[in-house]
Amino acid sequence: MTTPRILPQEQVPRAELVAIAEKDIAEVACFIAAQSGRTSETVDSHLRWFLLENPARCPEDPLGFGLRSAGELVGCILCSPQFFRFANERILLMGSSSFYVDDRHRGHGGRIFLQYCRLGNRRPLFGTSANAEAAALWKAAGARPIPYSDGEMFGVLRWPPVVEEFAHRRYLGRVLTRLASSPVSSLAGLFRRLNINCDEPEALQPLTSAEQADALSLHDSSLKLTAMRDLPYIRWRYFSGRDATVAAFAFRSRYPDREILVTVNQRTRGYRGQINTLNVLDVYPEVSPDEWVRIVGALIARYRNKADAVVLRSQDSDRQKIFRERGFQPRAFEAPNGWFLDKGKLLQPRDWYPVPADGDGLI
Repeated sequence: MTTPRILPQEQVPRAELVAIAEKDIAEVACFIAAQSGRTSETVDSHLRWFLLENPARCPEDPLGFGLRSAGELVGCILCSPQFFRFANERILLMGSSSFYVDDRHRGHGGRIFLQYCRLGNRRPLFGTSANAEAAALWKAAGARPIPYSDGEMFGVLRWPPVVEEFAHRRYLGRVLTRLASSPVSSLAGLFRRLNINCDEPEALQPLTSAEQADALSLHDSSLKLTAMRDLPYIRWRYFSGRDATVAAFAFRSRYPDREILVTVNQRTRGYRGQINTLNVLDVYPEVSPDEWVRIVGALIARYRNKADAVVLRSQDSDRQKIFRERGFQPRAFEAPNGWFLDKGKLLQPRDWYPVPADGDGLI
């Protein structure tokens, strides 16, 4: 009998935690690009806007934390502060973003996250783009899910690209995939048409400046914990000019009788980017489910030739019910993608009005 030869395991180089400074952004962008499949130029531009131009950032705030091994960056988590409000109280939360760890060093991901969690001794922490692995770390740290962050509502306007994605994910073969991408698959839409009135496009008036948005009813006292929508934030988030798909509108609501801020962006989904989605980012002040339906109907009227589907996140149970009745499909996430850690009990037991524009979830 021959004794099997034991192959030595590959030794993973020792890794150390480091603080990320502005001079490191180009290197961080290259690392994130390699992990996410995007170009380093795209990531670099995004980080310089999202991190350095953020009006809530103070000079003493950390940009994030990294993991280095043999001089090479192999992990990172970035910090993005955002102001929230409750009544007339202004509360600064420290958000997390771009949590990536190289495959060979996944066992050290908890170390980076723990370093970020130490910031919770000074202010509440939150994140809105957690995958299932990151969600497990948030939960282990004692964090709680942000309300209504465990799924989304998906309203299909054009079925062919969606059915094509379904066929691709189910490995049903090239013939069926090609059939799904053809107009024949539009028949599927006959059984799941959206039952929404789209005859009020004029209810949405485009806003062309941050000052126009700031003139809406954004500064009244809020009975729920919600984002601080002041002029610097509005200008940075929606009028920086870095995303051509971002749009802001004033919506004339009936109940209450006032103009409401509505913001959206467009993104692609699917194995080949064939699904064009319209994402509702913010609706504020909060309106009734019936007014939400009017808003979505007006958006569909404006974007029916540009979008294949409408995506709604942060929907409470009443709005989920009414949109399901009108043909939207609920899509559950593997775990909530939004979490908050409130060691100082500054946020509890307050109600939340979260929106997809919070943090980096749909940027």
